[in-house]
Amino acid sequence: MKKIISLFLVILFVSLSFTGCFFNKNETEFEEQMASQLDVIYKDLSKKLPDTSDTEAQKEYLIQWAGTHKVPVSYDKQNNIIMSKKATAGYENAQATTLQCAIGTGEPAEQYQAMATALYLMDKVEKHGFIRVLFTAADGNELSGAQKISANYLKGNNLINLTWAEKTTFTIGSAGTAEYDFSKPLQWITPTYPNAYEISIKNLNGGSSGITSGSHPNPIKIIGDFLASAKSKGVLIELASFNGGEDAAKYPSGATAVVLINDNDVARFEKWFENEASKFEDNYGDIEENYTYTMTPVSAPSYVISKDDSTKVFSLLYTMINGIYLKSDEGNIVATSNIGTIRTSTGNLDVTICARSLNEDTLREISSTFEVICGLNDVSYKVTDQFPIWDENQDSPLLLRLTDVFKTDFDKKIKNKSIMQNTECALFKTRNPDLDILSMSVNFENGITEVEALQHFLESLNVAWEPASEDSEEE
Repeated sequence: MKKIISLFLVILFVSLSFTGCFFNKNETEFEEQMASQLDVIYKDLSKKLPDTSDTEAQKEYLIQWAGTHKVPVSYDKQNNIIMSKKATAGYENAQATTLQCAIGTGEPAEQYQAMATALYLMDKVEKHGFIRVLFTAADGNELSGAQKISANYLKGNNLINLTWAEKTTFTIGSAGTAEYDFSKPLQWITPTYPNAYEISIKNLNGGSSGITSGSHPNPIKIIGDFLASAKSKGVLIELASFNGGEDAAKYPSGATAVVLINDNDVARFEKWFENEASKFEDNYGDIEENYTYTMTPVSAPSYVISKDDSTKVFSLLYTMINGIYLKSDEGNIVATSNIGTIRTSTGNLDVTICARSLNEDTLREISSTFEVICGLNDVSYKVTDQFPIWDENQDSPLLLRLTDVFKTDFDKKIKNKSIMQNTECALFKTRNPDLDILSMSVNFENGITEVEALQHFLESLNVAWEPASEDSEEE
């Protein structure tokens, strides 16, 4: 009897080996191999391309990589690199997919994880429809490569933008922007009041105004509101200068105003400033570790802005929209406005503002509000730059199918969201409205499930697919 049981166990073991019941063990080995291969690519990128802003070096690296791996490659005048592979046997009628990631911007750990993902998929996926990888050149927030890439490279069914984030998310929409320039000629006169002070906020974190998480104090607005409040309480103020900010689309890292105060108002003005500085510390001290907020006596300037014009400057800043303009019923940010720069050093008043919105109607509403504010303060304004909106689509087949891959194959539920930053996806969607687009983040510290899911997705495109109900989850 024992011999019969032993023979049965041997047959069972052999049978299990061939029927795939050891899939988890094989899958673990596959994942270990994938992780090792990704690590090799990532470390090679990091070693040979220490400067992420050097797009010329990245272009040469990618061209050489494509040659070594026998992948067709080309490039254009913007240093965009284009790789492609024809559909494999049995996938001739499968959907065409483009993977895209930016080069020339971001931290090495972030940029090179996205690049390594794209290179791995291009090299290692053995069954796929037509597949293309676009490496588009960028310079900070300037998406020049994506803006100028040939529309011929945007043909196909799906486009997946690869980026980095702490948690895996799908981005399915992004805000459009409108940048404004507000200007007013200023009349300059000799000063009347004897006590000159420089009020300055410096060394703030700044950054893109499209990043809406956390707190972002605006020094132009804060100083402007303080001076407007003091003036409304009867303090006699002359404005000699007001300058700050670096870019309309960025939170200012600093601002400085020089004012002259009447003798009788100095004591209470100084007390109010101390209260204001204390309030700033309470609100932002934990997040703005390097800031300074000071009021320092300075030599009196030769000229100040006339009383009427300075009143209008204070009024403009006090009434101007800055910060969150609109939220959805669910509490998500829909529109914002940011005072990016102010200058009086040119002899005129120049203010730049960037408005962001997830829908066109709200952008138009903000513009109409600006028109009213400018009319009340005798200020001219014009739109200097615009960026398209990428409208989210919760019914996107690409979104639903990728969500289903994560849920079915990896028991992982991925949230989706729209963001307030400008994206390459918005540019691509504008140029090819039929393209199904999604942005997906990777982070190797959290594992390689995202890369594996993309491989599963590409290998499944030869099979018809119908979405299940309630697959995706909005964040």
